[in-house]
Amino acid sequence: MNPIIATMIRTSGHSWWQARYSDGKVLSEWDTLTGKIRLPVSKNGSSRWEEVPKKGMIGLRLLCPNGMAGELEAPEGHRFIQLKAGGVMVGPSGTSRYQDAHIIGVIRDDKGGCFCHAWEHKTRRLIEFYDNVLNMKYLHIGRLNLDVQQLKV
Repeated sequence: MNPIIATMIRTSGHSWWQARYSDGKVLSEWDTLTGKIRLPVSKNGSSRWEEVPKKGMIGLRLLCPNGMAGELEAPEGHRFIQLKAGGVMVGPSGTSRYQDAHIIGVIRDDKGGCFCHAWEHKTRRLIEFYDNVLNMKYLHIGRLNLDVQQLKV
């Protein structure tokens, strides 16, 4: 990885996804941001996973600010998930968003079984686990919206 990009990821304090395609193309989350700056420097815009092309996607990475990366591979065929688990807090000083985890996964079978990597923001660590997109136990997420994820289970 480009050392400048690695430094930007580290100083951003955020995790970022990066997709790899069968034609050799790599699409990074910061390439899809709606804000003006398209670099991994901060969350200055939103990225819409549901608009990311899934055709030809064969790999997905989770790049973490501690320098670690979780990487998944699969044959072509709409097999990857990506989501951020968190919420919104409302208080006297207004509303604020928080993120518990940034998750990537690959579907392993036709029953929704998946293998995942997650960057946990509070503990600042990268973990891996098995789960199911039809009833995700991790953080009590529940059933994922298969249309948003563009999944074929």
